[in-house]
Amino acid sequence: MTEQHVHLMFGMSEQGVMKAALHKAEIRHSHKLLSFNDWFAYGPLSGIDLTDGESSRISWMSQRLSNYDKLYTYNPEHQIGTVIRAIKAIPEGSRITIWHGDHAHDQIGLRFAVYLLQDREVQIVLNNAAEEYQTLFLSEVSDKEAQNKMPVLLPVNLAQLKKEHFIPMLGRLEQKASLSDEQRIQLTNEWQDLSLKDLPLRLWENNQFKCSDENALDDIIDEVVTELGLQFDDHYVPASKVVAEVLVKLHRYYLRKDFLEFRLRSLIETKKLQFKGAPGQLHRYSVKTG
Repeated sequence: MTEQHVHLMFGMSEQGVMKAALHKAEIRHSHKLLSFNDWFAYGPLSGIDLTDGESSRISWMSQRLSNYDKLYTYNPEHQIGTVIRAIKAIPEGSRITIWHGDHAHDQIGLRFAVYLLQDREVQIVLNNAAEEYQTLFLSEVSDKEAQNKMPVLLPVNLAQLKKEHFIPMLGRLEQKASLSDEQRIQLTNEWQDLSLKDLPLRLWENNQFKCSDENALDDIIDEVVTELGLQFDDHYVPASKVVAEVLVKLHRYYLRKDFLEFRLRSLIETKKLQFKGAPGQLHRYSVKTG
């Protein structure tokens, strides 16, 4: 059997940082890196490992998220079907590290990956890099807080890390135990259960999934619009400012801008928010509570 170390990730930004870390650690030539380019926290998951299921998901997401189709098709080698084929081509006996953070997208992605590998003779290691960051760099965070006199948001998403953060993590991988057969079966079953749920929005809270309708965060968006509206004479808040504030307020969920933009449009359509300008691009319109 061929031994190979494969790193699996769930975003383009973190993949780019990991590439830089592997080069810096001088081990890029002996390590393979794969990454999905999607957002598993939202939208249908049923049958996405099949061509029809992937196509249905693309269509569903493209109708709601303005940038989804463009971003998804821009890097075809990172689309679901292409990455699945690359995963299935990993040689038997390989060691696979699945890098993830503390949010629904990565947590679903790692379960999807374990499901895809369920019949393969490979070692699978899960590495929570957001948690690892706190172990290795908590003193650095404390120093920043002391200097700024403000709390620093701890990363939940791997794209928030730098190559300097990944390098020591790479050195610790050999110490980590691979998943047992029982753990692999449990994660596979959890993927299958998740993929069959009709509720389209998935959040990660207290180490478990919370599935809900796509309007689950609308009240928080409305609250942010109301709060920020007090800063403006006419109470109209730039849409980009609303999205930025919600992203910070709900930092732990790792939401996407285009999802929040979709929810703003939906609130406008249902007359819960008023607008001025030209909805379509965040910088071109403002909103206030209806």
